[in-house]
This record gives sequence, structure tokens and C-alpha cells, in this order.
Amino acid sequence: MKTKKRHKKRETSPATMLAEELASLRRDLRATIRAYAARLEIDLAESMATIVSSKGAETLSPERLHEIRDLTIMVRKRKLKPEKGRRKDLRKIDSLIRDLHSVTHPGVGRGVSR
Repeated sequence: MKTKKRHKKRETSPATMLAEELASLRRDLRATIRAYAARLEIDLAESMATIVSSKGAETLSPERLHEIRDLTIMVRKRKLKPEKGRRKDLRKIDSLIRDLHSVTHPGVGRGVSR
């Protein structure tokens, strides 16, 4: 006669279940941070490439030059404390990059809501 192996039913305590969920949350946090940072890096790189590739002021409209000067001042005057890791600083960085990208890539809609 064949005997069936019985799997022991593992009893999981609420604390163990929470610890597993927290580990999963940590993985989600890390993946989200990587994706968020990658998106910002891409937008910043695209903006930088556009600015560098423009051969000078003669290729830009006066309105565009004014926008770029304003953005330069905004970026220069940014007040961040990266060592504190605050959401407020991330929002400032995100806003600056978004504004810069909208000036360097007008009419380009991003599929992601910000």
C-alpha cells in the first residue's frame, strides 16, 4: 500500500505574516524608488541633450530664451537638503525637472500622470 506524505500545515502567526508583508513592502518601495529615479533621470538627460544640441541663442525664440533663463535661475536657487531624504525635496526636484522638460520638449505629453 502506498502511503501519502502529508504536508504539515504550517501555522503562521500574525507577527510572521506581518513580517512577510513588510518584506514585500520593502521590495515594492525599492522598485518604486528605482523606477521614479529612472524616470527623472531620463527626463533630465533628454532636457540636457536638447539644450546642449541647440547651437546657440540664434536657434531659440526670444520667448524660449526667457523661459530658459527663468529655469536657470530657479535651478540655481534651489534649496535642498538631500541628506535628510525628505519628500518635500523630491517634489522640488521633480517639479524643476518637469518644468525644464516642458520647456525643452514643448507639446510632448508624457503618458504618466505626475
